[in-house]
Amino acid sequence: MIKSIFKFTLFYILFLFTGCDEINNIFSKDKNTTTTQSSITQKKITPPLEYDFTFKDLETQNSLLHVTDDFYDFRNIKQPIVMVAFLSSWAPPCRGEIPHLSQLQTKYKDKLFILGSLLYEDKKPDELKKFIASQKAYFYISNDYQQNMNFASFMAHKLKIPQKFPVPLMVIFVQGKYFTHYEGAIPQEMIDSDIEQILNKLEE
Repeated sequence: MIKSIFKFTLFYILFLFTGCDEINNIFSKDKNTTTTQSSITQKKITPPLEYDFTFKDLETQNSLLHVTDDFYDFRNIKQPIVMVAFLSSWAPPCRGEIPHLSQLQTKYKDKLFILGSLLYEDKKPDELKKFIASQKAYFYISNDYQQNMNFASFMAHKLKIPQKFPVPLMVIFVQGKYFTHYEGAIPQEMIDSDIEQILNKLEE
């Protein structure tokens, strides 16, 4: 009788320990499965954000821009420096800035491309021709109203400024990367100095 009780007790103790080990193994497997699933989830890569803009001037020459995240690929512009100048023909500060932009374009024609983008107006071709001639605007001016406004809205979001920002607004890109921007009329000497600094760095 005593031996039977002893055998039963021993069997019960062994069952308890064996059972606990199996339960621990089950939980251990669950933890490993959860960790593996978590690792897989973390490895998922968010696809880059891509945008396309097409600017057109009076000669119907297209200037193509493809944006991937924070890289701006001006696809048919060879110059390493691109300045996008958001302007309006009726705004006095813009009219005052245009001669300076023309001088900068002429001075740095091999290194700088100025892309003028008319905002808040949809000028007819004849009107724009007269405006360009009277203001002596010797740089590319896009008259595609919808594309100009789309890109202006896009840049306002990027620069964290109001959607309907005042003009002029000039944004400089160097080899596809944002460099700086100017809000309002800026002395030509300041822009000239920044361009010289950029060129010196490019030559290093």
